[in-house]
Amino acid sequence: MMMQESLGEISWQHYDQPTDEEMRLSGGLLVEDWPHARHVMQLASQLFDATQPLHKGKQRERQMLERAAFLHNTGMLVEARRHHKHSFRLIKEAPLPDFSESERYEIACIARYHRRALPSKEHEEYAVLSGAARKRVSTLAALLRVADALDYNHDGRVLRLASFLPACDKDIWTIQLWVRPLADLEVEMQHAYEKADLFEKMFHCKLRLMSQS
Repeated sequence: MMMQESLGEISWQHYDQPTDEEMRLSGGLLVEDWPHARHVMQLASQLFDATQPLHKGKQRERQMLERAAFLHNTGMLVEARRHHKHSFRLIKEAPLPDFSESERYEIACIARYHRRALPSKEHEEYAVLSGAARKRVSTLAALLRVADALDYNHDGRVLRLASFLPACDKDIWTIQLWVRPLADLEVEMQHAYEKADLFEKMFHCKLRLMSQS
């Protein structure tokens, strides 16, 4: 069944300027595409819920993922090619409300790993974390990588997502995607599977995506 969006939700999703509350939550950081930031945050949050049986994360971790998703592209305003590294630097120095200094650092690391290389102890920013923090960062970055890929075209063509439990087991975790009518998901699917590398490493199962309009 296709999810219906209210006009208010559509307007909010595509509003291209930050609200006062968003600027407060970002610690004053800007992103190059506010609708994309909002949508990736929404998809990441839904993916966290959809994979709860795999990671067993708590509400606090969900909040950290949401903030990292919202700010993952803040580094684009510095440089596109290495924007994930610039996002890390900017976020770890920003006065993010509602989070401790150590949580802010983890949020910066989650955003840093939304693309390119996987978390590694060879990376100084990751190596200084405790074992528990490294696991948390890797788990949440795994979800962010997929959520970001599912909005590759920055146009919100994936409306929402949820687990499809009848097709989930220890070897495969199936996520159902609700898609805008007539939207082509070929590119999003391709990138989501490419960026599922960390997902499969952390959860020891393959990711499967199913779409319906």
